[in-house]
Amino acid sequence: MATADAAAPSWPDLPFDLTRDVSSRLHAATDYVRFHAACQPWRDTLPPAASRPAFLPWLLSTRHANGLRKARCVFSSNSSRRASAATEILVRDRRWLISAADGGGGGGASACLVSTACPEPKITLAADPLTGPGAPAIPLPRFEEDEMRSWEKRAVGVVSGDGTIIVYAYGPVNTRTFSGDSFHAALLRPGDAAWTFVQRNDVSMFYGWDRCCVSYRGGGGRIVLCYKDYWWILPAQAGGSAIVGGGGRRSRQLPDEPGKRFESSYLVESRGELLWVFVLVDRAYYADLPEHGVGVLESLTGALSVSVYMLEEEEGRQPEWVKKDEMSMADRVMFLGRPCSFAIDSDQVGFSTGCAYFVEMRRVYGGIWSKSPLERCRLFRYSFRDGKSELVEQLPEGWNDENCMWLTPQPALAPTEEIRERVEALNPKSAGPHGQFGTYFRIYVGNLPRKVDSYQLRQFFSKHGKVADARVMCHKGTGRSRGFGFVTMATHVDNEPANAIVRLHGQSLYGRTLRVKLADQEDGGNSEAVSV
Repeated sequence: MATADAAAPSWPDLPFDLTRDVSSRLHAATDYVRFHAACQPWRDTLPPAASRPAFLPWLLSTRHANGLRKARCVFSSNSSRRASAATEILVRDRRWLISAADGGGGGGASACLVSTACPEPKITLAADPLTGPGAPAIPLPRFEEDEMRSWEKRAVGVVSGDGTIIVYAYGPVNTRTFSGDSFHAALLRPGDAAWTFVQRNDVSMFYGWDRCCVSYRGGGGRIVLCYKDYWWILPAQAGGSAIVGGGGRRSRQLPDEPGKRFESSYLVESRGELLWVFVLVDRAYYADLPEHGVGVLESLTGALSVSVYMLEEEEGRQPEWVKKDEMSMADRVMFLGRPCSFAIDSDQVGFSTGCAYFVEMRRVYGGIWSKSPLERCRLFRYSFRDGKSELVEQLPEGWNDENCMWLTPQPALAPTEEIRERVEALNPKSAGPHGQFGTYFRIYVGNLPRKVDSYQLRQFFSKHGKVADARVMCHKGTGRSRGFGFVTMATHVDNEPANAIVRLHGQSLYGRTLRVKLADQEDGGNSEAVSV
């Protein structure tokens, strides 16, 4: 086994064509970054951004009291092996407005940032939602103070599939003509010079308005609002009547699922369709609960299911929600969250079948032998192909609200030379006491002792300068050293590579006199015989 492992080439030694193929299959941003960190020669030949893989989104917690959120990568190779090794970082809460676009892997990829910084709050399009703004800011629309209290603090929003920005809130209003809770929304359509304001006093939510989901239907210029298992269709302009399906102030759409109980709902735009997605639990799960009302995680997982309804609108008829066949969802991956959910084609992110990811918070026992139950947020995955749910991960402490959201980071990678220049520009002292480093150069090292590996080669040459990479060449069949290797080093701007070669050639390593030359001058080293 040791011989076989030694014979396997390391990542940086792989041919570029194979490296490019591996890179295109890394849909977890953390794996993609780690891969390019290890494969420095490949990173120096980065493909254009358009040819990079579609990245899987990160899970984002609700805002903490300190103004921060937790961002967690649940799809990396580490997190799939061991939950405690999942990548998790703290990020400043920017009040993201997540894009609902799909198809091109764009869901959650482009975000808006709502800044409440004085004197004027802004909305800013971001190139990478985790790193900061990347486009000019748009002033956040303001309702008058006597219309809605704390509008700027309450407002959340999404970016619809057609690019329309929707900022909305539900809260207390006190005017001369109305006193009570009201739904406020501001829309900015692509190409519009001004915001469109909508205020509805005929929308009533019991509690927890942060559980509502909003979408914009550009064809009819209407806002679709879903709250738990209630829904409204509101005209996206002042005045007009709300469509509620069954009349009255709201219409209830109970999923037609015998033996199921409603838990939560989400709106998803996918392939031109508006989908209302329900998370359900088998009623038998509640019937089998013991007197203390706390179940077992395994039973809960088996009882969870997802149903999808599509908004069907025909001229001359009232809109209605029609259930979709699960197999029609078998090629889409849904990421359900609030205030925005989105879907991505499964083949674009390396999934073999369609599924839905959602977070559920409940107090349950971890197993039949557990002594005490835990109330935690847990991430589940429901498969549209076999109709079964499975636990992906129990989220750690600090994830105490199931109103999580998803957003897709867009890592910005650069060649090593560009990274070096950026670091030196920010911190000139990082170049060392002898001046800044110039270009990198690759040298051939011959007559290596067979017991020297790549790590020892790097350590030895690090005594004589800055080493970017060091590799000992080995036989593919046996894994034994071939007696030579290559080292990539950086020289100072006032020191030519030829001078470095003169300084290194003839150095002794474990009693061997090394033969050092520039790699492009090496013409017969690959077949060099090395005595034992």
